[in-house]
Amino acid sequence: MKPLISELLLCCLFAGCASWDHPMPLPPELSEAAVRSRLAIPAAQQDQIAPILRVSAESAPERSKFSLVDAVEYARRHSPRLQSARAIFEGAKGQEQVAFAAFLPEVGIASQAGANTRNVGPGIPSLTGFLLTSGVGPHQYAQGLGELQWTVYDFGRRTARYHQASARQRVAEFQLTRADQTVQFDAAVSYLDILLAQASLHVQDDAIRLAKAILKDARARLAGGVADPDDILRAEVQLSESQEGFVRAREVNLFAIAQLNNVMGRNAALPLEVFEVDLPSLESDLSLSKSLAIAAELRPEIQFAREAVVAAQEGVAAAEAAFRPNIFVRGSTGLVDGNNVLTGWQNGIGLHLVMPLYTGGRLTGDLHAAKAEVSAAVADAEVILNRVSLEVTQAFQAQVAAQQRLELSRTAVVEAQENLRLVRVKYQNGNATPSEIVDAETILTRSQQRQKTALYTYMATLTRLDYAVGQPQGTILRQARLSETMPAVLPTVR
Repeated sequence: MKPLISELLLCCLFAGCASWDHPMPLPPELSEAAVRSRLAIPAAQQDQIAPILRVSAESAPERSKFSLVDAVEYARRHSPRLQSARAIFEGAKGQEQVAFAAFLPEVGIASQAGANTRNVGPGIPSLTGFLLTSGVGPHQYAQGLGELQWTVYDFGRRTARYHQASARQRVAEFQLTRADQTVQFDAAVSYLDILLAQASLHVQDDAIRLAKAILKDARARLAGGVADPDDILRAEVQLSESQEGFVRAREVNLFAIAQLNNVMGRNAALPLEVFEVDLPSLESDLSLSKSLAIAAELRPEIQFAREAVVAAQEGVAAAEAAFRPNIFVRGSTGLVDGNNVLTGWQNGIGLHLVMPLYTGGRLTGDLHAAKAEVSAAVADAEVILNRVSLEVTQAFQAQVAAQQRLELSRTAVVEAQENLRLVRVKYQNGNATPSEIVDAETILTRSQQRQKTALYTYMATLTRLDYAVGQPQGTILRQARLSETMPAVLPTVR
C-alpha cells in the first residue's frame, strides 16, 4: 500500500511540473495557416477584384449569389459576433450547472504519506479523524482514503444562488436573441445599401451616356455655326460631373459590398451578387401605439431586464443567508499503513454546524453590495424601457417620413421627365440651346437619384422598424419578392 501511494504522489508531481513549460496551444481557427486562408482571396476570384476597373458582368467568372433572405441566414450561421453571444450563453448554462451541484454530495479521494519524530503525532489524514501512534521512535505513515461531504441545510443560500444563476442564464439567452436580431438587421441594411449604390451606378451611367450625346450634338452644332462655345463648355462640365458621380457611386458600392461581407462573416474583399427586392405595398395598418405594444411583448431586452432584477434579488437572499449557520455531513474511509502507527481501516462520519460570528464586515459588505445591485438593476430596466420607447418611436416616425419622401420623389421624377421632353422638342425645333438640355438632364438625374435614395431608405426604415419592435427581419417586408439578378459588379467608366 505504502509504495503504491508514494509512487502515485510522485507521478502527480512530475505530471504537474511537466506542464509548466508548455503553454496552451491556440485553437485551429487562429493558426497561421487559418489566418492566411481567412484573409486570402481564392485564385478563381482574384480576377474579379484586381484590377477592379476591368470587372464586367460578361468577363467575370461565377460569383457567390445571395438573396436578402439568404444573406440574413448566412450571417446568422457565420457571424463571429453571434458565435460570441452563443458562447456566453453556453457559459451561463455552465454556471447554472455549477450552482445546482451545490445540492449534491461531493465525493473525492485523497492520499497522504509522511514521517516525523516520535514526540510529534502524525498529521491530520482526513476530515474526520487523525492517526494514532504505536510504539516509540519515528512515525512513518501512508494512507489512501475516500471522502464525502454533503450540505444538509444552509437556510436558503444554495437555493438563492441557483435561482440567481438560472436568472443569469435566461439573461444570456435573451441577449443571444437580441444579438441574433442585430445581426439580421445589420445584414438587411447592408444588403439594401448595395442595392442603393448599384442604383446610383445605373443613374450615373445613364447620365454619362446622355452627357456624351449632348456634347457630341453641341460640337456638331458649333461646327454648323448654330451653337455657342459656352454650350460646348457646359456639356463638357456636365460630362465631367457625371463621370465624377459615377466614381463616387462605385466607391460607395465597393464599401457596401465589403460591409455586407463583413456582417455575414466573409472576407470583405470577396465579390458577391445580390438580387433586386421589389417594393412592398405602401398600404399599411401600422401605428405608433401598435408598434409600441408589439415591442412591449417581443423586445428581448425587456425580458432580460426583468431577469437581471430577479438575479439581483436572489443575490440579496443569498447574502442574507450567509449570516445563518451552514449544516453539513462529512465522512471518510481509508486504509492506513506505516511504522509506529496503528494500521488498518479508518472510518468516520460527523454532522457539522458552522456559524459565522465575526468576518470583519465581509458579510455586511456583501449584503450592502447585493442591495445596491438590485437598485442598479431596477434603474437599468427603466433605462431599457425608455430606450425601447425611443427606438420604436424614432423608427416609426422615420418610416412615415420616408414613405412621404418616396411619394414626393416619384412626382419630381415625372415632372423632370416631362420637362426634359419639352426641352428636347424645343431643341429639335431650334428654340432651345444645348445648355438648356444639360440643365434639364441634370434635373432629371438628380430627381432619379432622389427617388432611388428614397426607395431604399424607405425599405431600410421598414427593416429598422422590425428591429425596433423585436420582430424577425422581413416581417414587414413579407410582401417583397425576388426578381431578376442585379450583379454586384462595377461597369467601367465610359
